[in-house]
Amino acid sequence: MIKKIFPLIALLLSATLYAQTDHQPRAEQIASELMTKASNKIKSFRTMEVEFSYKMENTSMEIVETMNGKVYSKGDKYRMIVGDNVFISDGETAWNYLDDMYEIHINYLENMEGGLTPTALLDNFDDEYKGRFVRQETFNGKTVDIIDLIPNTPQSFFKYRVALNAGDHMLVYTVAYDRHGGTYTYTLGRTLTNLEVDDKLFVFNRADFPSDTDIIDLR
Repeated sequence: MIKKIFPLIALLLSATLYAQTDHQPRAEQIASELMTKASNKIKSFRTMEVEFSYKMENTSMEIVETMNGKVYSKGDKYRMIVGDNVFISDGETAWNYLDDMYEIHINYLENMEGGLTPTALLDNFDDEYKGRFVRQETFNGKTVDIIDLIPNTPQSFFKYRVALNAGDHMLVYTVAYDRHGGTYTYTLGRTLTNLEVDDKLFVFNRADFPSDTDIIDLR
């Protein structure tokens, strides 16, 4: 469940991108320009509250799973609820409550690989990913710019597809592709910005979760 969730957070809480150079192919230059605009847009918000839908699909295994969720963010801090699962971080430590496994996983953000950290996809982008502009298309009546992000080193996901609103550069949807034919699609709904968000949302409280849940400390 963890790997299904965090690509969305990683994009919502995007950090700095690499600067484009004259040596980049045109498709990479366009991707860099668009992603920089999207990153700057999101970084301009003090806080965000985003509703989204999630769909996991693997046609060869005949698996389809859908959920709705909501994420609150403030800098690198976040709290996300997806179905009965809860993901919390105070910016340094992450607590992941996995309802179907009856477990709470604890880890430092810096120890979590790939898309498991809020800034993983876009932080140090020039070292870890290559972006490529694919095309413009229409999605739910909006013109969106499609960008593919390809990791430079092997990860759980071999590609991330990002759709940005061509008008305001906000994230519209993202798709993560795993190596077993699975796709994990996150489509953003209502987005509220610069709200007053209580910092208690980003603090893990053991009493909020079932007492018989196992705690697995990976720090």
